Amino acid sequence: MVIATTMCKLLIAMLIGFYLFRKGILNRDVNAKLSSLIVQITCPCIILNSISSVSHDNPQMVLKLFLAGIVIYAVFVVLARVFTKIMRVPAHLRGTYMCMFIFSNNTFMGYPVVQALFGDSAIFYITIFNMPFNILFFTLALHYFQKDAAIESDNLEKLKTDPRSLINNGIIASVAALIIYFVNIPMPDIFYECVGFIGNITTPLSMIIIGSSMAAASLKEIKTEKGIWPMLPIRLGVLPLIVWAFMHLWTSDPTIISICTIGAGMPVASLVAMGSAPYPRQNKAASIGVVVSTLCSLVTIPIMAALLGA
Repeated sequence: MVIATTMCKLLIAMLIGFYLFRKGILNRDVNAKLSSLIVQITCPCIILNSISSVSHDNPQMVLKLFLAGIVIYAVFVVLARVFTKIMRVPAHLRGTYMCMFIFSNNTFMGYPVVQALFGDSAIFYITIFNMPFNILFFTLALHYFQKDAAIESDNLEKLKTDPRSLINNGIIASVAALIIYFVNIPMPDIFYECVGFIGNITTPLSMIIIGSSMAAASLKEIKTEKGIWPMLPIRLGVLPLIVWAFMHLWTSDPTIISICTIGAGMPVASLVAMGSAPYPRQNKAASIGVVVSTLCSLVTIPIMAALLGA
């Protein structure tokens, strides 16, 4: 029931975005600007606030879980490249589809779901396991979107990776969060209150933007985005199964195994759509992937939780 409630809240936010676009209150330009707000401001605030609930009681377990996350995300990057080649994804969308495979909607959906199933302590485990997510997204993912757009416009030869482009608010917040935690830097409560206050708008606002982006796409466009359909069973079924098998080799704790598996079984991260917002063709594919996978996850997540005995 709790999972259904969480999914319904996200679905309602998407429907509101859909309605606002149809009424002309939102448009593509507004979506792009709000997406930039999320990527550059509110999401970094979530990253900084996430460590407020992380305990320092068992640093060895934390480090082990953090390393497990690094291994899993490295494996996901390799598998994403393999899957996109097997699916014969067009070159100008290959990086975008790789991001849909790699990044699941942990922050906006995974956290409330595992908290409902396993209690507040689950936030601690899923936060540590997904720490590599932030650094990887704000470096590799943003580069993939830019590269896809360059291929589409035949400007790939002009694309140069400027190291300075890797320095953004998201990567700064990610590195800062790691330093604050592992160096055990005491932060005042008002710091977490402020970043938490700003970060809390991220989930509803991101889902509203996704709904608005969907309203901008016709049913024909959804049908013609053929790569979405083979992507779905891999994103929602195969990848969490891989995490489940890997975590059995890493730990014998069934709770940690279940938390990490359910987190990996979330739909495509809404950040994939947010980050691709400056590039229309890539954003269209990403937005469709987020919405369709979120709708399908209304079925797959309860099934996964039941199979794991959650």
